[in-house]
Amino acid sequence: MVVKRHKLVVHDNHHFIQLLNYIQHINEDPNYLPSSSELIKISQDIINCLAQTHDNEEQMWTLLHSVQEYVLRIVNTVNDSIRDDVVSAILHKFYSVISDPQTEAGPATSVVLVALAGSGEEAMLSAARWWVQQNENGPASAGLKAALSCLYRWMCEWRHTLTLGDWVMSFIKALEETEKYDLLIEISLDHIVQLFLALNDPEVLRENVADVIFRVLESLRESPEAFDRISPHINIVLTNLAADSGQWSRQLLQTLVDILTTMVDETYGSLKDERERENFKNKYSAAKSCLERQMPSRTRQSAALRPWRPRGAAPSNMNVSRKKVGLLNLGNTCFINSVLQALLTTRLFSNHVMLRMSKAPYWSRLGILFAKMLYSVISNLNPNEFISAVNTPLFPLGNQHDSSEFLGFFLMLLQSYEHCSDRNFDYSKPAVINNDAIYPSTSESTASVSHVQSDSASSSHRPPSPRPSSSTGGSGPNLRKRPSLEASPVTRKRARKQSFIDEMFGGELLTHIQCTVCRSLSLSRDVFRELQLAYPDKRDAGRHTIQHLLDYYCAKETMSDDNKYFCNYCGTLCDAEKSVLIETPPKYLILVLKTFKFHTKVQMQTKLMLSTLHNPTVTLPTVRSSGVHSVYKIYALVIHDGTTLDSGHYYTVANDNDQWYVFNDEEVSAIGDSYLRNMGRSCTPYILFYKRTDVDDGVVPSLEELPPLLHNSVKAHNKTFVEAAPPCRTRP
Repeated sequence: MVVKRHKLVVHDNHHFIQLLNYIQHINEDPNYLPSSSELIKISQDIINCLAQTHDNEEQMWTLLHSVQEYVLRIVNTVNDSIRDDVVSAILHKFYSVISDPQTEAGPATSVVLVALAGSGEEAMLSAARWWVQQNENGPASAGLKAALSCLYRWMCEWRHTLTLGDWVMSFIKALEETEKYDLLIEISLDHIVQLFLALNDPEVLRENVADVIFRVLESLRESPEAFDRISPHINIVLTNLAADSGQWSRQLLQTLVDILTTMVDETYGSLKDERERENFKNKYSAAKSCLERQMPSRTRQSAALRPWRPRGAAPSNMNVSRKKVGLLNLGNTCFINSVLQALLTTRLFSNHVMLRMSKAPYWSRLGILFAKMLYSVISNLNPNEFISAVNTPLFPLGNQHDSSEFLGFFLMLLQSYEHCSDRNFDYSKPAVINNDAIYPSTSESTASVSHVQSDSASSSHRPPSPRPSSSTGGSGPNLRKRPSLEASPVTRKRARKQSFIDEMFGGELLTHIQCTVCRSLSLSRDVFRELQLAYPDKRDAGRHTIQHLLDYYCAKETMSDDNKYFCNYCGTLCDAEKSVLIETPPKYLILVLKTFKFHTKVQMQTKLMLSTLHNPTVTLPTVRSSGVHSVYKIYALVIHDGTTLDSGHYYTVANDNDQWYVFNDEEVSAIGDSYLRNMGRSCTPYILFYKRTDVDDGVVPSLEELPPLLHNSVKAHNKTFVEAAPPCRTRP
């Protein structure tokens, strides 16, 4: 069968029929399919015709049904490459129509969006990002404004494109990701009355359309102009919704009342002058009374959604919840992914990595990864480039590894290259810690060791200086081990260079050991980046708490039996009392729970499965004279899900802007505060990250504030993804 082509001009019934016949010829012959180029041309002609067609809905229904049948037949029957070409052409043409500032395209044009039917939210968001990117390098705003205005208009007056609301929501999200808030505010204010009045007819209001309207209202909750424009219509909309006893109307009513109440609270709360507040009360008294009659629940979490603020009204890089990006598991790499997600939420650290360390080995690779995790257009990243750079024989990929061991190695690796240049650095070789960069051989020791005799001992017998005491304090079976950061006495003899790693995570332990025979006292200082908390052999009734384990770590213990202390003054092994205090509290406190114990019967590290309450805040036992805050608030946890150290899975739970999230490799989801309290016995926190309460995290840098290397890397990554995985790609 040969399909005869026609030039189509609409606006009258004759050409309406021509268009109908034109596509029905193709639909009626299952054995005929034009060439790829012909299919693309036909699809573009259809969009042109639909854009110019303004017949009423009943007259157009047959035409729209034929168009949908044609598009679905193509995307479901042709091979992948042809399908992608056709759908891409449809989206190209569709956007060119709606982004024309002079467009008067009819809403029936939106039926061609069925080309991505069933592809899911991510495919729509990818298409919307591509639309935004078309205007990224030019004046652009006119096209984006026209497109958003057109979509708003169609959404209010058209019912026959089921996914239209989803498309509008995706377009809004894409504009938010590129921080085009001025544009969103301007166009949304122009249409806010029509959008608000669309809630007046719940019988025809689709859920995805209602979601868009609520998103706009919540995003404009700080805008007095937005509330001023809709306030005259609040009474009639709420009254109509309240008059309908249907479940859908009741749901719309409650949500709308809560959002409007938030708008009132936000606007009124921003007024500082008493006269302005009084004027506000008088002007909107009717609207407020109407809202109060409907009993707002005040339970909607609008604060988790970033309000739209015009440029200059507030920092564009304010510390708010952002799109969360997961990391692909490359084969047992969860022990790395979990640590990276926790370090990203350590804001002072991640900000410093991105803004200050783009020219240092390994730091630069971490900074690029952090920037992509913040500003990638996709929901999960492949961290292969970073993992390949930090790969070491200590952690061969494909095997199970301990996340706390990797964290310790990685921080030491970063510290060893803080003062080095990334120029011509060879990443093809395995990562090796550069000890010479940490400990200059000419420096003096930072360890401070003293041996003081108590008043009860004879002053005429001054004891000789003892051997340097490490923070482990021995290896007896009953000892609570406290590992020192230094790996050996050799490294302790050389001083560290000034280190940002130590500035963020480093603290100092003061260890007291007092001989019970001569009462001489030994004091030693050790640097630490983590505290490993052991569980007591016997515990009080009830659950363990992190605070209890910290207190136990620092509590006084008796060194006796197989764990006696060698007293230099007595010249023999003696009983002694040992205790630890924190002399210098770190800004960020890392705690590792020693939940693994070697089981001799099965010859492996088994898990203790102890019930532990994870305190939101803890207090470090510190030296009283330190004068430093010692209260900490939890912000991230690395979870181990499994029963042995050699099996199971690591993932991260972290807090951003008072919202908790689970980062489980590539999957990221928001959770409630009760999540940690309801985990199973085999799924327990292993590494806990606390921030000192007097430490200000600062704000997350915007994409434009990043150094050129990071900024360009993110831009290239996003562009490559859009080009390599075009928005037209559909599920087969």
